[in-house]
Amino acid sequence: MDDSELQAIRAARLQEMQRNSQGGGKSDDSGSTPTNNINENLLNSFLEPEAKQRLNRVRMVKPERVVGVENYLLRLFQSGGIRGKITEEDIVTILEKIAQEERKNTTTRITFERRDYVDRGVGSSNQESNDSEDDFFDE
Repeated sequence: MDDSELQAIRAARLQEMQRNSQGGGKSDDSGSTPTNNINENLLNSFLEPEAKQRLNRVRMVKPERVVGVENYLLRLFQSGGIRGKITEEDIVTILEKIAQEERKNTTTRITFERRDYVDRGVGSSNQESNDSEDDFFDE
């Protein structure tokens, strides 16, 4: 596949995602649509285009994580913690911190259960008789 074809496919996919994210809020209940539009406008006011694109790409894989990041950014904005535009690097940092918190909260536990298996039915006399039966290759 040619690089120009790949770029065209990526651009088409990005436009489709943007249409879906804009149209998705309009198809919900009418009570939640104004809130979503206000939040989206607020996010657009302090996010750089690259940061918005990063969030849209992450939304394809982990939509719940993007909702968490957006809520975090909105809380920061409301408390006055955002002084300038949020860059893509800032979004990556926030996503990494969220991933670290998720890893801390989920613990993997591996337990080994060791068992001693003893063959009580096989003794030394049975072993000798089994060996003599296998001697037909020795002739």
